[in-house]
Amino acid sequence: MIRPHPLHAGELKVAGAPVRLVIHGLGSCVAVFVYDPDRRVGGLAHVLLPTPPKEPVHRAGRYATTAVAAMVSESLRMGARRAALLAKVTGGSRMFAIEAGADRPTIGDKNVEAALRALEEAGVRVVGTDTGGDRGRTVIADLEDGSLTIKTIRGSPRVI
Repeated sequence: MIRPHPLHAGELKVAGAPVRLVIHGLGSCVAVFVYDPDRRVGGLAHVLLPTPPKEPVHRAGRYATTAVAAMVSESLRMGARRAALLAKVTGGSRMFAIEAGADRPTIGDKNVEAALRALEEAGVRVVGTDTGGDRGRTVIADLEDGSLTIKTIRGSPRVI
């Protein structure tokens, strides 16, 4: 059995199969999974915020824009091919009742938008999403088969 490698908020990890990367308790944050299905190389980021402040960035995984760039770069360094890279995105929940009826975008909405825009700018095709809602998620990215398993407290696991 492959032991999953957990990521904390603001972290990213790039690896090759047969690694499984996991994020527990994903709320308004976003998980971005980038991988090359042929080379079985890719990464997962636990994104906290859409974009970094003006100061230098010390933890690329913390922000959607820098996380995508770092994962693409490191995946290519590890043998992935840019044209083969695919992505899956999940998270961005509205975790608090006060957000439920809000007409303005929440931090979760902004995180999802920034992640999708960063992937588009990097030329990475998004092949699966599971965003929004009002529940936290546990996410397991499997570099062996490129699956992203999403579990919620109420509901069956979903694979994208």
